Amino acid sequence: MAVQFSIPLSSSSYLRTFESEIDISAENDLMVRGVMSDHRFAFEHRWKVRAPEYEVIEASAWQIAGDKSDFDPELCQRYAGIAGVRIGRGFSKRVVSDLGDLPGAQEHLFLAIEMARIAQQVYQYSPEFEAQFPAPSGSSSEIAHLAWLKDRAYMNLANSCYAYRDESEALFASREVRCGFDPGLTRPQPGEKRVFWRSKRISIERTNQGYACESAMEDRIHDIKIRFDLSREGVISNAQSRGLRVPYYGICEDAQLRTPGLNGLKVNDAFVAQFAERVGGASGCTHLFDLSMDCLRLFHFVPR
Repeated sequence: MAVQFSIPLSSSSYLRTFESEIDISAENDLMVRGVMSDHRFAFEHRWKVRAPEYEVIEASAWQIAGDKSDFDPELCQRYAGIAGVRIGRGFSKRVVSDLGDLPGAQEHLFLAIEMARIAQQVYQYSPEFEAQFPAPSGSSSEIAHLAWLKDRAYMNLANSCYAYRDESEALFASREVRCGFDPGLTRPQPGEKRVFWRSKRISIERTNQGYACESAMEDRIHDIKIRFDLSREGVISNAQSRGLRVPYYGICEDAQLRTPGLNGLKVNDAFVAQFAERVGGASGCTHLFDLSMDCLRLFHFVPR
């Protein structure tokens, strides 16, 4: 297996950034804005999203920078066609279908995926929904447990990761657990600006042995990072992660302990399943998995 970085570089390093924010325009309507860029391009996407269905009501795109031969401006016109898509199964397939195979479609897809990820971070609990749950007694673990129950019920998060797996419910009684986010995040009001924001950064450095990869995310709920070295033969070493800010302190940290299990892994073109087994799934962290995928999708894994 030979590893090849898929993007032409004029230096020994690569940097891709994503900056985004969400405003509340009206009850159940989210205005999502995101900008992605690297040394070749810069795009901005804007969505109007209806919750709780998370349906994209309106979509628009602008090409801020990028050579027209590599990033066709026609994609920005086509992008409006994704209106009506719902975030979830089939989302990427729909975006690919609407954009076609013009140069730059892959980068627009990457940005659309980030838009979908952040859009689902804003909840708008109704009084009827909240009435289903008892008021907590006041301890940090009970407050966190209540938030956990609401998360799972509102977004169908049961067993989506270590924190939301069924077995983790017992941890609220055996440990001190506290929320890493303001409960007011679930009750944004029409007219509120920047109720949620997110910043992401991927950096790749060429080394004598291959590549040093780092992928980080910071927002109102998270401040997490994963890094690993990837040899030219596809072998991972020096894998580590950290979570300075997490949704549930006392639980989410457990998933970080799985990251060193990547060491020695020989990555191949089935890397999605490989990483899902080691850092994702019901025993891992969805965000560490996504951050890893964001890096690996920038490489080709070619059989020798």
